[in-house]
Amino acid sequence: RLTEKGRKTIKQGIKIEDEISQLTPEIIKNGTWKNMKFRRYSINTPAPELLPAKLHPLREIVEEIRWIFLKMGFNEISGPMAESAFWNFDALFVPQDHPAREMQDTFYLSNPEKTEIPSDDIVEAVMNAHEGGWKTGSRGWRYKWSREKAMASVLRTHTTSTTIRYLAEGHELPVKVFSLGRVFRNERISFKHLPEFHQCEGIVAGDVGFSHLLGILKKFYSTMGFSQVRFRPAYFPYTEPSLEVDVFLEDKGKWMELGGAGIFRPEVTEPLGIHKPVLAWGLGLERLAMLRLGLKDIRQLYMSDLNWLRRVKVI
Repeated sequence: RLTEKGRKTIKQGIKIEDEISQLTPEIIKNGTWKNMKFRRYSINTPAPELLPAKLHPLREIVEEIRWIFLKMGFNEISGPMAESAFWNFDALFVPQDHPAREMQDTFYLSNPEKTEIPSDDIVEAVMNAHEGGWKTGSRGWRYKWSREKAMASVLRTHTTSTTIRYLAEGHELPVKVFSLGRVFRNERISFKHLPEFHQCEGIVAGDVGFSHLLGILKKFYSTMGFSQVRFRPAYFPYTEPSLEVDVFLEDKGKWMELGGAGIFRPEVTEPLGIHKPVLAWGLGLERLAMLRLGLKDIRQLYMSDLNWLRRVKVI
């Protein structure tokens, strides 16, 4: 319906001209563009906000880490999230009375309650390593190892269960592999803890030493954008020597721990038939995401806040 303003404009007279808004290959070839009038554009005209699809920022960090390790010559492996206590703990020389194996820290499954464990030769070697050190020169943990406890079904507490499975498969050395996936721990939800989170794990097996481990870690963290990296001695049940990795946060003027690493103990590798050093490391991705995204609450990563997801910068 024509408005009153439109009627007045018609009475005053309207000059009708052909205008174009696009310069196409066709009108360039035939030369008709020379006699055409182009529609005027105003860069100040309000336009609707465009909200294109994009990856979740945590997924972007996962893909960035995956690409870094692939460029460093690693192969990616994966494993089950529902795991036996054998692969999650026993094969890593974690004693069966260790606090980390209690229900306060680990999710145990009721269905299935038990999970198959590997061939008897591997199980027997792991049992002997726990009870008396086996052929490693160690005295072990000196307790009676239980096959039933090793068969308990758990949600994996770290992706090391995937890398230790891989080593037990008897791949030809040297190997360089990493794993990215979700892990589960029975922790109270808070601004810095979640019962489910992502972890990255990696191993290098062959004629390698401690200096190679430091070099790999420094290369990885520097590629992630951390110019200052330092290493501190640490303790883990399945590596010796062990270390923790700190990065310097220039905007906050302080160091922050971002991962742990070490060389698998002989009690871990010898029962699996591995007679070369195995370098290993792991890091939680949510803490790294908090640093990269400037978050103070880890729960914000999973709140599906559309305003924040639309505003957050693409990494």
